[in-house]
Amino acid sequence: MKKRILLVDDESSIRRSLSVSLGQRGFETDPCEDGVSALKKLEALVKSDQSPSAIVLDIKLPDIEGTQLAKIIKFKYPGIPVILITGYADKINPQEIRDLKVMAFLEKPFSVDQLAELFSQTAEQAETQPAPEPDKSLSTYMLVKMDREDRFFETYRKLYYEKNVLYCDAVKGEYDLILLVQGKSYGECQEFKKQVEGMDGIGSVDYLSVEDPVFDEDIAGIIDTGEDALFNNDQNLEKQRDLSNRVCSYIALEIEKEKLENIYTALRFNENVVSCDYTTGGRYDLMLLVHGSYFGEIHKMIQERIAPMNGILKVKEFPVINIFEM
Repeated sequence: MKKRILLVDDESSIRRSLSVSLGQRGFETDPCEDGVSALKKLEALVKSDQSPSAIVLDIKLPDIEGTQLAKIIKFKYPGIPVILITGYADKINPQEIRDLKVMAFLEKPFSVDQLAELFSQTAEQAETQPAPEPDKSLSTYMLVKMDREDRFFETYRKLYYEKNVLYCDAVKGEYDLILLVQGKSYGECQEFKKQVEGMDGIGSVDYLSVEDPVFDEDIAGIIDTGEDALFNNDQNLEKQRDLSNRVCSYIALEIEKEKLENIYTALRFNENVVSCDYTTGGRYDLMLLVHGSYFGEIHKMIQERIAPMNGILKVKEFPVINIFEM
């Protein structure tokens, strides 16, 4: 299971830097810019059984003092470790910090490796009592690069009929194949990834776990209501994956995590978006499957409606190839 960190700091550059650096070390971060949004996010995470492994909390916040916020968190969620950070250590009362009984107190600037080591210690302690695997199936994207062109069709056919593979699409761009894989556990998905990596002709496999984004009840209700109104009516306007008469592209997005709610909601309501998945474990945060009458329509939608969205940092398109036309 991915190690999740709630990151609370009012400086966007610090949130972004820590999110990227911790992501490269295998941690999933939920950045928040103030105390109120942090409490809302924490409540939503706990209710969805995705409690963070630790909370990194800046002492100086625009709405609630970090020490006060730490007291609230420690009172309501005593089992979640808190790490306080500050750029003003000379103005802090040491006894007040000791009384909070936080996991650690770090002065800016600090090493990301220091944080990662603290998080790892927390995760190791939690793993002594492992939680049972969930009953529901888990999904992952596997982005495959081939290193032998002559093995492409044989590899495609083999993966297409694997029992774990929901979809196997040949694509143009940085990757040659994009798989949507399902398993009963993260371990089963990881084992299948190793199986794919060991196949003759496979160069590399990038792995993205699909997770349910954690939103407050109001946002979740808006999404459900909007989809019922737009895509589940008697005129059969529901979104379907149909490659027969339309062209499709996968679109991978890197985004600012604090803008996830707005971006995700808008994309779910886009009539060209067949699926929108929140992903972790790699460089992309959202994976879309979009369709259009022709690829030019998709390119235009990307340029005019997706790339300009507030919070979008990077957009990569992978057009789906009709394998029978190759």
